Amino acid sequence: MEALAAMDVPKLKTMQVHCCAVRLCALVYFFAFLGNVVDGPIIWLVTPPTQYSAAQLVTWSQVALLPAALAFLRPWCWPALAFCWWVWHWQHRYGGVWFFFGWDAMMDEIGFLACVLSATLTLYDDVDVEGAEAVADFPLEPSEPPSEHLEDQETQPALQPEGNQGSTLRSRRKRPPSQDDSPEAQADLPSTSWWQMLWVSTARKSPSRFQPCKPIVDWCRTIAELSLTLAGFRLFLAAGLLKRRVGSACWKDLTCLYDHYETQPMPNLASWYFHNFTPHGLMRLMQWFAIDLAECMVPFLLLGFLVSMGPLGLLHDQLLCSEQWFLRVPAKFPGRLVGASVIMTFVFGMFVGGNYAFLHPLAVVSLVASLGTVRGLPVTRRPSPALMLYQSLMPWLLILLLLFAFLPSLRAYAWLWSGSERVGFLEPLMQSDFVMAASGMNLGIPYNRHAYFAGMVHDRKEMVLFADVGDGYVEMDIPYKVGSVGRAPLQTSPLHRRFAWQWWFLGLGQDPSWLVSFMEQLCSRSQTAWAAVENNSTVHDNLDKLKKVAVQMYQYHFSKPGSQSWWERHASGQRMEIAC
Repeated sequence: MEALAAMDVPKLKTMQVHCCAVRLCALVYFFAFLGNVVDGPIIWLVTPPTQYSAAQLVTWSQVALLPAALAFLRPWCWPALAFCWWVWHWQHRYGGVWFFFGWDAMMDEIGFLACVLSATLTLYDDVDVEGAEAVADFPLEPSEPPSEHLEDQETQPALQPEGNQGSTLRSRRKRPPSQDDSPEAQADLPSTSWWQMLWVSTARKSPSRFQPCKPIVDWCRTIAELSLTLAGFRLFLAAGLLKRRVGSACWKDLTCLYDHYETQPMPNLASWYFHNFTPHGLMRLMQWFAIDLAECMVPFLLLGFLVSMGPLGLLHDQLLCSEQWFLRVPAKFPGRLVGASVIMTFVFGMFVGGNYAFLHPLAVVSLVASLGTVRGLPVTRRPSPALMLYQSLMPWLLILLLLFAFLPSLRAYAWLWSGSERVGFLEPLMQSDFVMAASGMNLGIPYNRHAYFAGMVHDRKEMVLFADVGDGYVEMDIPYKVGSVGRAPLQTSPLHRRFAWQWWFLGLGQDPSWLVSFMEQLCSRSQTAWAAVENNSTVHDNLDKLKKVAVQMYQYHFSKPGSQSWWERHASGQRMEIAC
């Protein structure tokens, strides 16, 4: 037990995990915009947007790919991430019926918080970890003085250029202070390239020593991190409680996975193997781990930071210094690290077993920000007057933005606690213009309003497309959609193939007006419409002879091992055809 008490938690520096969280968010934006570029022409052809043209929406998605890539490479370049947020919010608002998924609104909230976290990286140059290390649930104000031994890590703030390398992709390795701060080294600094000036200050590094930042800087980055942690807490706990409170009976008797892999919207190749080769007993265990444990219980570990605040924080510090191992071990338990790791294991399993667009990597952003176990004290070099003004005002603005994003979530916490969104005496506040504006930006989302598959689907019905060019009907496949029985299900995540997704909802009784529009476009031989159909030379080479297009509903099941196909199906119900 003494050996256990002497063990330390993994050294994950919060500055590094903040960079990783921002990079991951930027990567999600990139794939989200790429999906709009790929499917935008067809989805906005069959249901034209009301405010803007399809070409405008697709063009903005193409433009946003560049700042998304820039934010991935330079996680402290918060203007690039802010531009991504604005374009996505605009497309989500005006993109029409295709943007009703829970993760579309969720992108607004997580992206907003990640943008604020990115901005905090520009408020300091480095962190001092000597004497300021703590376990996962850290004190919010390290009191140790800064040290000259600064952490060797990847991050460089947006407002300070790197001077020890002339290439545009610069090394992140720090040199000893004696080299970096010497007049000779300063004289040899290469000039900043013109494109770096777009987001990097042209001021040279001062030869002075590092000095601690103002306390508001540390508070700002702490609150930004904890805002993402709380968003992850609300998301996963709401998803679990929704299934337990109002979900299908199979969520309680642990039998949902019996049908899940076969009936999910967009299965992949692994889904077939999970469905056919996983014993039911193991499926029940997997579901218990995913829902009962990872979604309903483990999220409370993400609140472990509370033990380091106020009177509990004083007690926590005393337990860490205790000579009794049975007091030190619980005090050193990295609650947020363990909680985030368990939930990420569940999320990874969901990602492997099916296609859920960018839901899973987006959900992980909030968890990655919670992984830090070594906080450190933010320090900075002697800044210019303009930079001093920036570092004095920006933290207050960011904290105001975080408060703006937090207030709408009070309804979510009320629902988690009582099952109702009523907030009592705070109701006038929730009806204020300030909070309503934040709600309109999808901040502080009550995730209980999204289904998150609480209502389980036990049958798979798919609409299949046919075309007749004179020799009878020929089956036509939609890319990545379940169709021909010999086509293996494919991996599409983290891309969101919205057009293929929408076909699955037809089997649940969704309004087929967009499908009628698509069939009419096919009959009119629209190039955009036929580009959304997998190439079949029998039809595509004879479009001038096209006579009819039709759709037929089929009931699908995964085939059994040893079969020559991946699916089994039989006609079931609705059929519709249009003469061309």
